[in-house]
Amino acid sequence: MDAQAEPSVLSAPDPNRAYLSNPELRSIFSNLSHELSRPLISLRMGFDLILTDQARAISNDQLGHVQTMIVLCDELLCLTRNSLDYAQLVEGTRPLCFGEFTIGALIREIDRQFSPTAAVRRIAWNCTLGGIDATVTTDATRCQQIFGNLVTNALKYTPEGGEVTVEAHIQEAHWVVTVGDNGPGIPAESIERVFEPFFRLGRDEHSRGVGNGLGLAICREMVDQLAGHVQLQSGFGQGTTVTVRMPIEPPQHPDLGRRTQVDLPA
Repeated sequence: MDAQAEPSVLSAPDPNRAYLSNPELRSIFSNLSHELSRPLISLRMGFDLILTDQARAISNDQLGHVQTMIVLCDELLCLTRNSLDYAQLVEGTRPLCFGEFTIGALIREIDRQFSPTAAVRRIAWNCTLGGIDATVTTDATRCQQIFGNLVTNALKYTPEGGEVTVEAHIQEAHWVVTVGDNGPGIPAESIERVFEPFFRLGRDEHSRGVGNGLGLAICREMVDQLAGHVQLQSGFGQGTTVTVRMPIEPPQHPDLGRRTQVDLPA
């Protein structure tokens, strides 16, 4: 894949974020997401009870309808939870919690979480630390969510027989994590918009579902709050590479939250 030929975009300020800058609209958005979650969770539990207690009493057609409703309910739950996450991030109600951890621990945790999924999907999986290990200061929970979202996307849209790679290394005063795949890629006309909230790419009938349009927006917001930046490089039919660059020591600023010790699994 010729990296020089691929369109590339560096995340920029979100032109659609203005609607969340109004406190009243932000409160409505957050409360609506919260209130929707409760009945959806109840519905999901009800569907599980139907399958557990009454599976033998319903026909195959009815069973199919219930399973379809479960999928739709899960998609709505994911959307409402991600909407709530995004509203809280923009609002600043989720304070940062800084600690020290090694990049090697981060890579091992990503490998532990996602290598089984790659194996089941028959996707070649390569998760490595390039060069020497180093201790960095950041919010480990946010980092796990950032890279978890990126890897989930890569595995979701990479076909069977494809490849997903995760690589981390030190680069001067920064630590860098790259997530790449050889999936369908992103059309040139859409690449400038992929970090916008609720923007979704059109997928054909062979796609493994569509996202809710918030994954990359949440990633960008978290990376911004950690004083880093994210860059996406892609070409239609040529796969996608997302590079996240974070400072080894974040700038000293009161808005960057409090520090504490956080240990990832060895």
